Amino acid sequence: MKKTIRLSAAIRICLATLIYTTVNFATYAQAPKQPDTMTQLLDYSRPGNAHAQLEKLAGTWLFQDAKLAFVKGTLVRKVIYYGRFYSVEMTGGKLPLPVADGKMKEDFYQSMQIEGFDNPKKKYITTSINNHIGSDIQMQTGTFDAAKQAFTYDWEDELIPGQAQKNRRVLTIIDANHYKEEFYEMHGNDFVKVRELDYTKTAGQ
Repeated sequence: MKKTIRLSAAIRICLATLIYTTVNFATYAQAPKQPDTMTQLLDYSRPGNAHAQLEKLAGTWLFQDAKLAFVKGTLVRKVIYYGRFYSVEMTGGKLPLPVADGKMKEDFYQSMQIEGFDNPKKKYITTSINNHIGSDIQMQTGTFDAAKQAFTYDWEDELIPGQAQKNRRVLTIIDANHYKEEFYEMHGNDFVKVRELDYTKTAGQ
């Protein structure tokens, strides 16, 4: 009798193990397969809808300061790397530029930017340099408001040691041929607008 009881217990353990294994195998088989690391790397590297918002701004534009008539020039924004990034080159009027050995040189104002969208961070990123004020490379981080058709970028620079300045740039698309760019500085606890540029797309673009 004791042998029969022991056998029955052993059978029950085997059946329980079999059922547990079968259920877990079925659950594993039905679980969605996770993409491997390389697939994820490639997918997160692809341009998407967020990048396409920047493409609306591609082309050659004439800009004009909303208040200062002498502040004007040309901006060229190009798609690079199959839409993953955008290069921006701006040329303005002549002005004295700081060069080596404490000297000044009169030349056209120029700036260069690289724009893009960081897929993992879900943020727009712009790096910017120019030949006038500042030896830094600005790193601006932003978002896009689809309802307002506006990009908002924030960053902080320190052009003089110990004098950090918080900045904001709002770029608003008006229509296919016009957009505006507003620049703000943090004064006290509020952002104050310090400049506005109006852009018009050149004919044939």
